[in-house]
Amino acid sequence: MSATTCDGQEWKLSPEQRADTVERITASLASMHFFAGRPSAVADLHSLASQLEKRSYTVATVESRTTTGFRPHQETLKAYARKLSALVLDAVNGDLEMDVAAAAAGGAGAGQPMDLDSLDLTGAREFLTAEIAEEKLASMLAEGSTVSRIKFSTKSFGVDAAHVAAKAIRNVRATLKHADMSDIIAGRPEDEALKALSIISDALADAELDGLDLSDNALGEKGIRACAKAYTGQKALKHIAFQNVGCSVHGCAAVDELLVHCSELRSIHLLNNMSGCEGATSIANVISRCPMLEDFKMASSRVGADGGLAIAKALASCGKNLLSIDLHDNPLTHEVSGALAEAILAHPGIKRVNLNDTIMENTGIEKLAVSLARSAESVEHVELQLNECTPEGAAELSAALSKLKNLRHLDLSENELEDDGALEVAKGILGLPALEVIDVRTNMIKRGGAVALAKACVTLPSVRELRLDDNAISSDGIDHLRQVLEAGKKGHILMSLDENCSDEDDDFEESHAGLDSAVEELTAAFAAERIG
Repeated sequence: MSATTCDGQEWKLSPEQRADTVERITASLASMHFFAGRPSAVADLHSLASQLEKRSYTVATVESRTTTGFRPHQETLKAYARKLSALVLDAVNGDLEMDVAAAAAGGAGAGQPMDLDSLDLTGAREFLTAEIAEEKLASMLAEGSTVSRIKFSTKSFGVDAAHVAAKAIRNVRATLKHADMSDIIAGRPEDEALKALSIISDALADAELDGLDLSDNALGEKGIRACAKAYTGQKALKHIAFQNVGCSVHGCAAVDELLVHCSELRSIHLLNNMSGCEGATSIANVISRCPMLEDFKMASSRVGADGGLAIAKALASCGKNLLSIDLHDNPLTHEVSGALAEAILAHPGIKRVNLNDTIMENTGIEKLAVSLARSAESVEHVELQLNECTPEGAAELSAALSKLKNLRHLDLSENELEDDGALEVAKGILGLPALEVIDVRTNMIKRGGAVALAKACVTLPSVRELRLDDNAISSDGIDHLRQVLEAGKKGHILMSLDENCSDEDDDFEESHAGLDSAVEELTAAFAAERIG
């Protein structure tokens, strides 16, 4: 028996009333399209209007309920009207043509305000009660809901709210493909947090997921095991993330034990954990079971040489599909460089290598340069920040850079290039038609090296950023640098020059004559090559 309100009835609209509302919305959308000069098929507009009305009705139905019965009919009707008006306004202010096309195809366009197949709860931090969870998850709880992507991040679920979430997840289990469960237990006592995670994960086990993000939860080994049902049985899982979850040695061992279905995995992301070498060895075991792996990240996880070698060897033998390696902010040292070079060579389509702050030094840079040169056709991003690279290492790297015709982003910041190293980099980037960003911040570069880079950039059609702040360029050098770029119609590419204005290179003409001459010869050689 239904609960009652002061007006004695559960709130609802008749099918006729709802159909009339849809027709009115369709007519309004048609008028908007007509006056915008973009007439659309009535059937497509009707499909969009139906979806807007359905979502509004679901929200109003949820809001109509109280702990003792139902709100007055007029209050709920106003809530229905407000929600419907807001959704229509979102559609109008967004790309209406894309919304219409998406509705005709049964869903909404990616990134549009009206993505009816997705639910994104991100925003201000909230501690959800069961009642609030029902409201926020209304689109998932609705009969016939086809939500396929959910993001619960920044909403903290207690046990009662977790049960509502589990109900909503099970209601869309046939269509749900991607679940972002990052940052959903903040501020909860450990026992409550683990219970909530377990409840939600049990429900996720009923869906066939291709993506699961458990990042930014204080999981540790206990949490990783509490979430186990969300991923242990997912045979079609393609993407998984355990970033900033306290994935220590024991946590990594749990991932190795529980993540048994890896054959379809395309990406594994781990960041800001305390894995160490032993934990990295456990993750290497996971990698070895991933023949389709494309994107691997294990950054800021205290992985040293032994763990790095285990990871590199696993990456070298996990198929030939890898596109991105990200091991930044780990004390790998040059001892790992040879194995990493082999891993790069094993994947002919490699696009991105991020080894920022890994203490490669010149020895490691040289080994990596050889592998990058042999992978030239695919490489787009090279990131080697904070690796103690000197002019000698830059000379080896330069030869490799010259072959990377698809290189878009080069990060050599916080090294020890000085002017001679900057000149080597300038030689290497000449003739790279796709290069967009050159980052050489904090490298003790003076006027000569900066001008060399500027003259190289003038010849590059795609370059849009030259980052030179925190070097040792004098005031006169900065003026010279700007003149070169302005003359080449590239003045806009120069980013901040903070922490420069050294007076140490005031004798530029005398002490840097050889360097400046080399720059001129370099530029002339390239010009001749282009003319030829």
